[in-house]
Amino acid sequence: MRFKTKTSRPLVAFATTAAILLPVSATAVEFEISGQINRLVMNVDNGEEDGTVHADNSVSGSRVRIKGMGDLGNDLTAGIYWEYGLQSNPSSKIDDTSLDSDGIGGDVGGGDDFSVRQSNVWFKGNFGKVTLGQGDGASNGSAEVDKSGTTVIQYNGASSDLLGSMEFGTSGVTVGDARSYFDGLSRSDNIRYDAAIDDISLAASLGNGDKIEFSVRYKIESFEVMLGLWDDKDSGADVQGEAISASWLGANGFNLTAAYGSNDSDGDPDNVYLKVGYKSGANAFGVDWSESSDVGAGDADSVSVAWVRDMMQGVQVYASYRIESLDDVAGEDDITALTGGARVKF
Repeated sequence: MRFKTKTSRPLVAFATTAAILLPVSATAVEFEISGQINRLVMNVDNGEEDGTVHADNSVSGSRVRIKGMGDLGNDLTAGIYWEYGLQSNPSSKIDDTSLDSDGIGGDVGGGDDFSVRQSNVWFKGNFGKVTLGQGDGASNGSAEVDKSGTTVIQYNGASSDLLGSMEFGTSGVTVGDARSYFDGLSRSDNIRYDAAIDDISLAASLGNGDKIEFSVRYKIESFEVMLGLWDDKDSGADVQGEAISASWLGANGFNLTAAYGSNDSDGDPDNVYLKVGYKSGANAFGVDWSESSDVGAGDADSVSVAWVRDMMQGVQVYASYRIESLDDVAGEDDITALTGGARVKF
């Protein structure tokens, strides 16, 4: 992150105060501030209501973070990672009451969503890396490997991130009710261990409620695959699950992505995901399809097309068209969403 001298008076005041209040030894840990703003405009039709809304893109929501690291000597480093979500009207909370056929906005829907995403400390050395605090469980990301370049608007979990609260017609079933991509146990308060052997990464974590997670990842420039396993003992049903995803990027820009996830809860629900993409210069294109079975009432399918352009480092614009479908439920109707937006990182 860079600060311009002529606009940094508040920062200078803050830094001066911090220098007075903090002990001298605190300067041994160097830190940086970064984050992003990710906004979209989305026209949605659920078969009963339609309209256009402004929202924060929950596929990769607006946030701010602080990362810090210090050298402890003897090949040992320590650091911090703190990240806070700052979403105004998250896309995942938009429902049919948010739509207004007569104009833009209507009822703004979910309102603000401010929450701590990461808050942990870590130590790294020849033994690997140990992380303590709120952060990703070891299996988080096991369903998300994707080299397409379109993940800011299109990836395995985008259905719920964009339209999770939207009802299929008058069925009483939302996208979030019928969809899951089984990406581990997300973020939790845990202790995690990571190690690497050449191009292979291994991770294990133990979280509150005896959440146990494992993962293995193989990654090279053109190909990546990750397998995650977990046991959510805190669910009351001791639910176990697994997910695997892989993505290949060819030298000509053509790419393929696939994922599968499931758990052993009632009905043995699962999810399949496939994507074909193409990258050319600053542009990336993708076409994907996925299906969740036995997650809730009916089986839910999704298909989308997406375009992303890197305007400069840290600045992306994007557009997509998505169709969400539900089978074998009375009153169901397809949901369509035409979306355009931009993400700026700092």
